[in-house]
Amino acid sequence: MKEFIKKYLWILAALFCTMLWGLASPTIKLGYQLFPVDTSNPFNIILFAGIRFVGAGIIALLLTKVFTKESPKLDKSMIGPVIVLAILQTAGQYTCFYLGLAVVEAAVGSVLTATSVFFTVILVTIIFKTEALTARKIFATILGLLGSIVLNIDQNFTLQFRFSGEGLILLSSLMNAFANFLMSKFSKKHNLMAVTGYQFLVGGLLMVIIAIIKNGTINMPKASGMIVMLVLMLIASLAYGIWSLLLKIKATSQVVIFKSFTPIFGALFSWLLLNEDIFNIRLLISLGLITLGTLLVNYVAKNSNQ
Repeated sequence: MKEFIKKYLWILAALFCTMLWGLASPTIKLGYQLFPVDTSNPFNIILFAGIRFVGAGIIALLLTKVFTKESPKLDKSMIGPVIVLAILQTAGQYTCFYLGLAVVEAAVGSVLTATSVFFTVILVTIIFKTEALTARKIFATILGLLGSIVLNIDQNFTLQFRFSGEGLILLSSLMNAFANFLMSKFSKKHNLMAVTGYQFLVGGLLMVIIAIIKNGTINMPKASGMIVMLVLMLIASLAYGIWSLLLKIKATSQVVIFKSFTPIFGALFSWLLLNEDIFNIRLLISLGLITLGTLLVNYVAKNSNQ
């Protein structure tokens, strides 16, 4: 029994991360309402996101000692990875994601974030060429793109694509794919959970400074708004902290497969928290296509050595 837990506990950890990411989208939408945030000004949204990641960075650094048994010291060799990820993942990815989520439904946002798996396939097979491009991967990528297209077709069967909404979330997924690739590389030399904490802190401060310079403001929150912000901080610190540990001990492709569950959790929590309609045919078909494509990308035959 102990051996079974040791061998498969990482799977439960990966599912826990994707559950947290699925919870994030509807919680952010809830935060816009309860904090509250005037989403007509994009810099108000960036300020809200920046505050979240400053807090998430502090929590992640505090948890580093608990999870890794190492002190989260910032040495010179970590400065480069921290700056790159702070700009690319925290400031870049989440600025796009938060702005896009102010336009689209939370369930739609969760499904679109799953396209990061297919961007990862393109990066590792065509651009960085660290993996072979196979017919299965090409077919899986096509399924994922079809899922995104189906999701963005309205009831009149016309393609609905707004750069301010769906476009920004897809751009955030592309940035996430780059970040996952870099995190896997950095994990070989650094305590990745400490790097995650510092990059959240630096990226969050960058977002806060830019938002304040551009007159971004948020209203004084009620107790419910403060609770939502704390939950968002914990979601980011726990999900990325645990995810960084998984990328260190397992192959990237083995871990990434579980991102297929993010839109499933996202749709479920959007229904529970926001009462969004998740039982429409477009969302269900899109969810199926993207999930199937993700599973195909990461399928390993039983007789494989992997």
